[in-house]
Amino acid sequence: MKAPFDGERFSNPIPPSGERSRPSFWKWQFTRKRGFWPDRIDDVVPARPPERVEGSELRVTSVGHVTFLIQTAGLNILTDPVWSDRASPLAWAGPKRVRKPGIDFNELPPIDLVLVSHNHYDHLDVVTLKRLHLHHKPRIVTPLGNARIMGLPADEVDWGDIVDIGNHARIIATPLQHWSARNLRDRNKALWAGFVIDAPGGTIFFAGDTGYGDWWIEAARAAAPDLRLALLPIGAFQPRWFMKEAHMNPEEAALAFKRLGARHGLAMHFGVFPLADDAFDEPERDFRKVAPENFRLILPGEVATF
Repeated sequence: MKAPFDGERFSNPIPPSGERSRPSFWKWQFTRKRGFWPDRIDDVVPARPPERVEGSELRVTSVGHVTFLIQTAGLNILTDPVWSDRASPLAWAGPKRVRKPGIDFNELPPIDLVLVSHNHYDHLDVVTLKRLHLHHKPRIVTPLGNARIMGLPADEVDWGDIVDIGNHARIIATPLQHWSARNLRDRNKALWAGFVIDAPGGTIFFAGDTGYGDWWIEAARAAAPDLRLALLPIGAFQPRWFMKEAHMNPEEAALAFKRLGARHGLAMHFGVFPLADDAFDEPERDFRKVAPENFRLILPGEVATF
């Protein structure tokens, strides 16, 4: 499945209901009931990952939000790397990090590959990407239209494209239900995507940011019929009338996990940046009520092995 594109803008195959229109955005802004977020949560003990993990072993370290260090088959892969203090175009305003990164930047092992799912500021952090390029020179894989924002060399992909990354591994770009924008004039001019990492030890699915949708779940299952691990977002879901099309809540993430048929799952997109109206611990609390067996969450600095 290729992404729908009218020559200027991308879209989801199933048109949204219109609840994310600009008037609705301002309605949300003027009627917001924000849940509580502290200025700082000091519960992170940064991990010190090994230089490499060989063979079929899979080691995943949470850096926070949607940033993970995935180590398997001798490859070190970062997902949507964000080390900046704010998910914002401004250094002095916008959503501010409340938990420090789960790996100190200078403690990163050699990074081979970076996956960037779309261009929202909590996923595409130009400052971090340029630091990675300076110190590690990783290969970057990202959906169409995002390389120019980074100002760095990158492999741009459409939905369904496959990229060989070496070590008998490959990346498959898959559809998601989302949108893109960096400013008021570029809405949906760049694409969004999930990624299947097809490695010797099994497949890993990273759903950078998405609302619930049967159509993208079916596409992910087709790309990874025997899914070893799914990384699925659970936060920034309130108010539901506005966020539903772009962000899953914990119950929807649990359903997606079951539908994907994954053997293991890790929750993400919670507890680091105040992006919506849910309280800082609301996604975690709701998730623990509905999470099926083998679908869990780890906090920044924590490690899961499979």
